Amino acid sequence: MNRVVAIRAAQFARLPSASRQFTASAMTAKYKKQHYVDPDPQIGDYPNLPQIKSEERPQLGWWDRQNRRNFGEPIHEQDEVLNMRSPSLYRSPGWKRVSKLWAGVIVTIGTVYYFIGKTRAERPYMRAYYPNGLKDELGGVPTRTMADAIKEASA
Repeated sequence: MNRVVAIRAAQFARLPSASRQFTASAMTAKYKKQHYVDPDPQIGDYPNLPQIKSEERPQLGWWDRQNRRNFGEPIHEQDEVLNMRSPSLYRSPGWKRVSKLWAGVIVTIGTVYYFIGKTRAERPYMRAYYPNGLKDELGGVPTRTMADAIKEASA
């Protein structure tokens, strides 16, 4: 017998009989409430099993540990959707956790940009400054415009 099942049975046996009966009926009612299945008229005499993914079942205590099934256990009619080879369940984190993560990302990027801006080395050269523009610096030749180039080409 599985260790987990044996431990649960021992814990259940230690309870007084009145609370044991209440606990058992409460557990049954809770299970029925969670896993109630509407009757399906097309299923016939095949058992109408609850739609529980194999991934949600406990890891230990199964004859077939890979698929989390016992020997002789009826296979669900939607087994290809509910077995271990189907896509995994995605449990999205709450919006509070996502907000904290985004705030952390933004603060980290801002901090990196701040430190890069404060620790960046100065330029190793002086910027060139031409008070009269490049006309004097290049020998006094006026800059050519597109109109000048067209006049020369047509002449």
